[in-house]
Amino acid sequence: MARTLVECLKLFNRKERYWLIRNALGERGKDLPLSNSFRKELGDVIKVAIPKNAWWAIDYHIDWLFGALVLDRARSVDNEPTILENPIVSASDEPIRRFIRGTQEDFDFVVAFSRTIILIEAKGVTSWGNDQIVSKHQRLCEWRDFSHRVHVDGIQSTDPIRIFVVLMSPGQPKKLKPLDWPSFVNGDGKAPFYLTLDLSDAPEVFRVPVRCDDNRESAHDGDRWRINDFKRPRPN
Repeated sequence: MARTLVECLKLFNRKERYWLIRNALGERGKDLPLSNSFRKELGDVIKVAIPKNAWWAIDYHIDWLFGALVLDRARSVDNEPTILENPIVSASDEPIRRFIRGTQEDFDFVVAFSRTIILIEAKGVTSWGNDQIVSKHQRLCEWRDFSHRVHVDGIQSTDPIRIFVVLMSPGQPKKLKPLDWPSFVNGDGKAPFYLTLDLSDAPEVFRVPVRCDDNRESAHDGDRWRINDFKRPRPN
């Protein structure tokens, strides 16, 4: 029996937060669709129409993504592999890293339909860091460079998958270093797309509990604490 790409992605999606949201906001037996406005804004950014029945997930592990891509390659349940090589992907002078890490490194939000996967990373009130993006970039490069070592017997799917990487934040990232993404990302390997994260419904000023000492000075192990103001980020 053949499986779709979305069905393969669903098989790995055991994130409790996702199922909590589905229970809280959705109806049993029915999909919880993306909003029309989000589909349009995201589709306009990547220049691809996103259907109403597009599937989504949150905090989707990269190990799960690789597993789903391998199952999709196998095409059917009957062709599903039982044991696979886990190649070393690190350089000889680095600590050993393997293709499947066994970590919870993830993408914040995933949208998928047909042969398309959109991987979204978001920042709200914190700033972008190069390390975070470099790590996600590295994992996708490892799929490009090592996935051929993950052998699947029998007939394999050759129908290409479109993968897009999108960054969401109130303002565009300004300090991220340019990276040479795999050619299958965003259709050309160029820098990730950007979509504005709308915080207009959030408080103008957030409040933050901060540990401090008797003089209100910040202290990691302070025996006092205070409540600070944190202004809502503005679009740039």
